[in-house]
Amino acid sequence: MNEITIKQGDTRNCIKATLRDKDGELVDLTDLQVLFNMKKINGSTKTNTYAHVEDAVNGEVWYVWNEGDTDVPGRYRGDFEVIYLDGKVETFPNNGYINIKIIDNLK
Repeated sequence: MNEITIKQGDTRNCIKATLRDKDGELVDLTDLQVLFNMKKINGSTKTNTYAHVEDAVNGEVWYVWNEGDTDVPGRYRGDFEVIYLDGKVETFPNNGYINIKIIDNLK
């Protein structure tokens, strides 16, 4: 996934992802919980919140920004964490991170 750039304080758009396993197969998210995690590079965790499952069968998830998520400019890494019914966890993307850049607002 390429870098996502957003302006400080913006919450209108969301991060959309289609989750695929290590073999490239779509992950069926039916009845599963999905969290979105975001941490500032070399910093602390900014968010660890439930994501919206838009299309469970096709692995489509959205993270809609909450107030405060984008209030500090900088570079962040994000990922989606799927919690399976047996309690096991798998994180996506499994070969890296979602790179997020929050840039200064002119206000």
